[in-house]
Amino acid sequence: MLHMPTSPSACRRVCLLLLLLATLLPACTRATAPTDPEYIDAVELKLKCRELADQMLATVPNDALKGVVALPTSFVEQGNRNMSSPLGRLISEALIYEFNQRGFPVREYRLAGKVSVTGGRDDLAFLNNVSIPVGQKWAALIVGTYYVDKDATFVNARLVRATDGLVLRTGQLVLPNTGIVQRMSQSDAQVASRQAAASKSRKYGQNGYYPPLYTP
Repeated sequence: MLHMPTSPSACRRVCLLLLLLATLLPACTRATAPTDPEYIDAVELKLKCRELADQMLATVPNDALKGVVALPTSFVEQGNRNMSSPLGRLISEALIYEFNQRGFPVREYRLAGKVSVTGGRDDLAFLNNVSIPVGQKWAALIVGTYYVDKDATFVNARLVRATDGLVLRTGQLVLPNTGIVQRMSQSDAQVASRQAAASKSRKYGQNGYYPPLYTP
């Protein structure tokens, strides 16, 4: 039979112990089962990339893909194929993982110089001047576009044979414009402009609009 303490000091110790346990339990719960909405949105984005890979490789093995090696490239804006974003690069990187996990060979061409693009961005295969060595029938580019609308972002992907542009596989997604998708879909130019404005603001915030006084 459980006996409750009756002295004031004993009751005080029990109350402090219960208060400590009540403080620690939520922390343990957060560590094992994250419930933060931003974290959930991030996991959902990862699962969407997995769904995209499932669409593109649903019929593997297939004779048309025999001997093919995938070369993922950054996804680009649908309206401006010279422009990418953190979202476009994340999808590309995620597909490297997803293809590899399914046993589909993937090559990191940026280390070997297999694809060269003018303009200083060798990860954007949708630029006009993409060159792949003649006779490389094994190469298939994973290319894609995304279009950011008010409430959703539309993603289209395809696996394209490099020698003749034949589309071997396709996939598409609709992403809800969560906070993480909105931030990551901002173009590199927008991000650079925002960072420059923030840097300028910090500079003026420190020194004001007037030069600092000179003290000899």
